[in-house]
Amino acid sequence: MTHKLRRGAVLLIAGLIAAALAYTLLHADSKEPAVAVRTGAMAPDFTVTGLDGRSAALSDYRGKGVLLNFWASWCGPCTHEMPRMNEAYLEGIPDVEIVAVNVGESRGTANEFAMRENLAFPVLLDPSGEAAQKYRVVGLPATFLIDPDGKIAAIRPGELTSSSEVKKLLQSLSR
Repeated sequence: MTHKLRRGAVLLIAGLIAAALAYTLLHADSKEPAVAVRTGAMAPDFTVTGLDGRSAALSDYRGKGVLLNFWASWCGPCTHEMPRMNEAYLEGIPDVEIVAVNVGESRGTANEFAMRENLAFPVLLDPSGEAAQKYRVVGLPATFLIDPDGKIAAIRPGELTSSSEVKKLLQSLSR
């Protein structure tokens, strides 16, 4: 091996080691371990603020089934499914809640939308996207069905297309 090739190989190896070390150091101070978001796993808890300004946590709903929906007012499919979700919610499935988490928008924007649509279910605010990151949400809308024990029963990416579909999902969470 020539001197230039040997030197290049040493530099490449040193660079790879430095990159691995930097990656390890950057991720070592992570506040929470990575949690697999999959059916059957415990739903990651989070605490955010509601439209009313009060703190709200997903764990506040333990003992009830939860249709957890991540949305934004700029998202067409999200705005289409909200009236369907509201219709199903107003029918009242015992011990089942719909919780809508607005991602990345201001309280004013989310509140204006919720008022215009007369949303009866809780709307929570995730302006920084931290709650959505815990669920590894990459596209909106994203819906997670959480059973009364706090486990993910199903994951539904994309738009919920009818109020009857929403009702069936809610009923699937009822004990």
